[in-house]
Amino acid sequence: MMANSKLDASMRRIVREHGLGSVLVSLGKIAEDAPQEQTASESKTALNRDSAHMKTPERAPKSKPTATSYVAKMELPAEKRQVTAALAERFERRDFLPSFGDIAHFCQNYGIDVPASKTRASAIPRVFKFIANMETEEAKMMLDSGMFSGPSRLGPIADAIRNYGRATRVPHTPASARASSSSRRTAAGDSASA
Repeated sequence: MMANSKLDASMRRIVREHGLGSVLVSLGKIAEDAPQEQTASESKTALNRDSAHMKTPERAPKSKPTATSYVAKMELPAEKRQVTAALAERFERRDFLPSFGDIAHFCQNYGIDVPASKTRASAIPRVFKFIANMETEEAKMMLDSGMFSGPSRLGPIADAIRNYGRATRVPHTPASARASSSSRRTAAGDSASA
């Protein structure tokens, strides 16, 4: 171990003085001129022993693909890029196609194959390739109208319909009360005719 640290220190000094490229060329020449006394297996053993002390570079964790990064890589005309990027931002905020069910509905409406993987991330390429190929006006309409925004955006509309229905509905007795009163009338009519 100590010999390696001395060698490392010596090599670092030589590399600083002569440059890495020159040192590598010289080492290559030395390796060619070296006596063939060292066998291949001895070389592998030495290499394995030395490389065991070296740290392997850590890989960066693979990040999930995002709609915005996917759209940023697409080559689109300026106006279409702007609309598609806005839809991608809404997708990221879950204001556009907030669930996989919404994505499946979108795909069915436009005749796109529903992704086999049931994740929103897996649908990004399929959905945004389609949006990039649709007419800009249709994509703008989708953006402006909030189409495919999921049930959370439909809540206010549903409340308005419910309130309108309550306001215009004629007060009446529940269906179960009507059914029981009509059965009483029928029973009373049967006993009167008997």
